[in-house]
Amino acid sequence: MVASEMLGSSAGMGFFILQAQRQFSLPEMWSGMLLLGIIGYLLNIILLVVEHYVLSWHRLSRA
Repeated sequence: MVASEMLGSSAGMGFFILQAQRQFSLPEMWSGMLLLGIIGYLLNIILLVVEHYVLSWHRLSRA
């Protein structure tokens, strides 16, 4: 999603990071990249919790 925003969009996080890079606004670029990393980490945690509850039968069947 972010990569597609970098290539063909005029709004969004990918567009923001690419524009900051093109304008040599390094603090804005790094803050956008950091925000993407935080969002990715939080989504990973959320999906691990969902997996734990939804697929608990799978974990028990392998033991």
